[in-house]
Amino acid sequence: MTVTAEGRPSMPDTPEARLAAAGLALPPVSAPRGHYAPFCAVPAGNAQWVSISGQVCRRDGVAMSGQCRTDDDLAPARQAAEVSMLNALAALRQACGGELSRVVQVVRLRGFIRATDTFARHPAVLDAASAVLRVAFPDQPLPARSALGVSSLPDCAWTEIEVEAIVGNA
Repeated sequence: MTVTAEGRPSMPDTPEARLAAAGLALPPVSAPRGHYAPFCAVPAGNAQWVSISGQVCRRDGVAMSGQCRTDDDLAPARQAAEVSMLNALAALRQACGGELSRVVQVVRLRGFIRATDTFARHPAVLDAASAVLRVAFPDQPLPARSALGVSSLPDCAWTEIEVEAIVGNA
């Protein structure tokens, strides 16, 4: 472990290293399952506005399936939201040419949670995705966020996440 001049442990210097130090790994970017791109980048001055296509909670191509019905479903749904966010960050890293440190600011997070019409803890599920962002980008403010309950997602997945970010030019 590296320490600062004040004797405190130093923080890893890249988002990928911070995620790894927290035991989180970015997966390979999965191939689109339809006619769309994993991301779209639009020039915006000295940067790019990047929008990441919805990323469900897939591990090795298999969706974590489930539906939020009661508070008993919070733990697996939160784990699914974490996996969806890691998949979104993997696509964002691809948009950044392999370097998440080019992310200037994550500005928007949309989370879709597969839930019954009586489930009301959508923000609690999406907090797990926000926690992953906090690990990767601890100096950035949290993005604007929407947590939406839906009746259906691809492959009956628990969650799907979309991210928008400003990325500095290489």
